[in-house]
Amino acid sequence: MSRRRLLALCGMLLLGGCLYHAREETDRALCDLSSHPYDLLPSLATEPAATTPPAGKPASRDPSAPGEKSSAIPPSNTTVDIQTTAWMQGKPTPQASSPAKNQYDLHIPSEIPGSEAKTIQLPGDAAAKQREIQRLYPELPALPSEPVAEQGPSGRPYTLAELQQLAAGNSPQLRQAASDVQAAKGNLIQAKAYPNPTVGYEVDPSNDGSAPGVQGVFVDQTVKFAGKLKLQTAAAEMDLRNAELALKRARSDLATQVRTAYFGVLVAKETVRVNRALARFTDEIYRIQTGMLGGGFAAPYEPATLRAQAYTARLAYKQAIQNYTYAWKQLVAALGLRQLPLTEVAGRVDAALPYYDYDAVLSQVLRTHTDVLTARNGIDKAKYNLKFAQITPYPDVDFRVAILKEYVLPPKQTVPTLQVGVPFPVWDQNKGTIIAAEAALVRASEEPHRVETNLTTMLANAYNNYKNSLDALEYYRRFILPDQVRAYRGVFERRQIDPNSAFADLVTAQQTLAANVASYLTILGQLWTSVVGVADLLQTDDLFQLAQPRELPPLPDLDHMTAWPCCHVCPTTGAQQTGEVGTGCPAPRASSAQPLPAPSGAALPASEIRPLPVDDRWKPSPISDPGQQ
Repeated sequence: MSRRRLLALCGMLLLGGCLYHAREETDRALCDLSSHPYDLLPSLATEPAATTPPAGKPASRDPSAPGEKSSAIPPSNTTVDIQTTAWMQGKPTPQASSPAKNQYDLHIPSEIPGSEAKTIQLPGDAAAKQREIQRLYPELPALPSEPVAEQGPSGRPYTLAELQQLAAGNSPQLRQAASDVQAAKGNLIQAKAYPNPTVGYEVDPSNDGSAPGVQGVFVDQTVKFAGKLKLQTAAAEMDLRNAELALKRARSDLATQVRTAYFGVLVAKETVRVNRALARFTDEIYRIQTGMLGGGFAAPYEPATLRAQAYTARLAYKQAIQNYTYAWKQLVAALGLRQLPLTEVAGRVDAALPYYDYDAVLSQVLRTHTDVLTARNGIDKAKYNLKFAQITPYPDVDFRVAILKEYVLPPKQTVPTLQVGVPFPVWDQNKGTIIAAEAALVRASEEPHRVETNLTTMLANAYNNYKNSLDALEYYRRFILPDQVRAYRGVFERRQIDPNSAFADLVTAQQTLAANVASYLTILGQLWTSVVGVADLLQTDDLFQLAQPRELPPLPDLDHMTAWPCCHVCPTTGAQQTGEVGTGCPAPRASSAQPLPAPSGAALPASEIRPLPVDDRWKPSPISDPGQQ
């Protein structure tokens, strides 16, 4: 008996729906999403080990560096769709050198910060002068230390694909969207279910009410007509499709968040690298100018100007380090984790860029975007709801069957009874619901048009930002920064030849170069933000899936900005062009260029002026237009 009761209980639980595994189905859906590759690094993209060239020798070109044709990039007809991180791999750092002249004693208002500084006056005695120079212009402190990033759990940096996988496994939004799909499946099952019968026991009194006269069991059942169940099921199926589209949208939104944070880390890392080069560069210029002051070839105020710029560069470097640290924290938050130590991420933001064609992107967006598909499903659901509202007045039939036994009056027989009830639509003809459903259908029919217009506007804005940032980046890398480097080198070389040339030219050139580099870094961040914005509208599994990868032109190397050693008389040794260096002069760096003759206060004849060597990589090349692809 106990076994029968147990089987009956299990049957009731099964029929009651207690054994449907909604949580397990949600977990299984999340596992499937986590296993789907996003932004995968293919095996063909291997990053070569960085090598440092010997001093005085130019670095050999890296075929995987930006501007060089690399065999690691497959042709445009490749069958590899998942290839994002293959286009973003590695490169190194920079440094500098300079001179100056002239001073006026002005009254600086006390309201100006720093006005308390006194005018610099150097003593006439050589030894005292050197001591005063060392007191006024000591060596700059060491540059701020950068945080050391750990290696990934597998002993290598995190790739974007691995970060996407981590995010998919830890995202609460994705889990909620997956549970919404399970809820829609449950609603669909419920919409298909036929109304349950009502089973009961009836007891009617005798004629005089003194005793129960008729007793028996009855069954009530409502019979649906006019295809109402089918329409309910069809509307619920549209809800399920939209829930699945919402899950896809949530996965795409999560991928966009991870990409935004990932490229934020890479841009911050590149900003640290470039600002470190600028800080070293400005430190070297200050050091060279201080040495020239000791040799009597500079005015006392000139190193102060360059020291101020050196500290400005140091501040930018320190802020870049902070931005890099907190960009990583934003990435960790996008992954759905509370805490993760600073870890290396693979890729370089200036290695390659996806070139999108506007018409191809727009066609893809209007055809496959989840908002468009949801709006089209909404039309079908509104049609089903309108049809259901129209047939609702058609009555359903209620059947009642009972078997009753007479217990008072003879012959006390058992008789069957049947009742059939049909609601008659006299007062309620469902007119209000029908009108509301018709209006909802009109609204739903216009929803795809509204969504397509909105997506077109969003894409136009995102693509405009992308195109402007792309053009600006290419101009900066091909023309503006290389020409500014050439101009700075020219000013620096001129002051090495003729110390009487204006010191302000050097200061202006250095300030302009630093400002242009800062603008370039800003544009680099804006470009990747716009790239992610375009990819967000595409909702593809990979940034390069509907784009053509292009290499960027190379940046000028700030490490070789000051290739000319100090060639002035060093005050402590009196050496001139002997290779000896006094305490007031900076040590010359290894260079293939021959040192210029020491200036005698007048400009050298044109026949003795040798042109500054220029790297062929800095020659501009025609700018490509992605719209012509």
